[in-house]
Amino acid sequence: MNLYLVYFGEVDPELGDLETRFIQLLAPKNGVPVGKYAILESYCADPACDCRRVMLSVVEESRPTVNLASISYAFDADDPEPGPYLDTLNPQSQYAQGLLELVTQWVLSDSAYLARLERHYALTKQAAADPTHPAYAVLRESFTDDLDEYLESPLGTQARRAISRTKIGRNAPCPCGSGKKYKVCCGRGN
Repeated sequence: MNLYLVYFGEVDPELGDLETRFIQLLAPKNGVPVGKYAILESYCADPACDCRRVMLSVVEESRPTVNLASISYAFDADDPEPGPYLDTLNPQSQYAQGLLELVTQWVLSDSAYLARLERHYALTKQAAADPTHPAYAVLRESFTDDLDEYLESPLGTQARRAISRTKIGRNAPCPCGSGKKYKVCCGRGN
């Protein structure tokens, strides 16, 4: 059961740094102020999951720990939610819509960049399935079959907070991706 995404820099720090894409604005555009913005990639590391998606987090270079926009994008156009779209389970800044437009127009229109994202997705899945890979232990921590263990972890707490910001019906599928009803998964005790 996949429960959270892993930053590609955890899989291959050198390649992650080398191939991080940036948008440099010398004048405000689409409501986004002047600045240099990094587009950080995160992927599902569960080798049994074939979600074929990337989560692009846009951060300003001067404040890399502050997420300005979380953009979900599927590699397959026939995916039920192909995107790109702002992911509602992640915090978005006042610049998120403008950043989505810029990323869609300038970054996701580049076929070479899209091929790179798919390659990074494949590298993440391979690393998560290879016990000899240096990032294997970190990747394995990103998903677990023990839901109680996950819900008690710091990442599980963070996921519960994100889910609590969204009204979810008790019998609806849980947005964490477990495949269970919300009331028997992250909604227990609510």
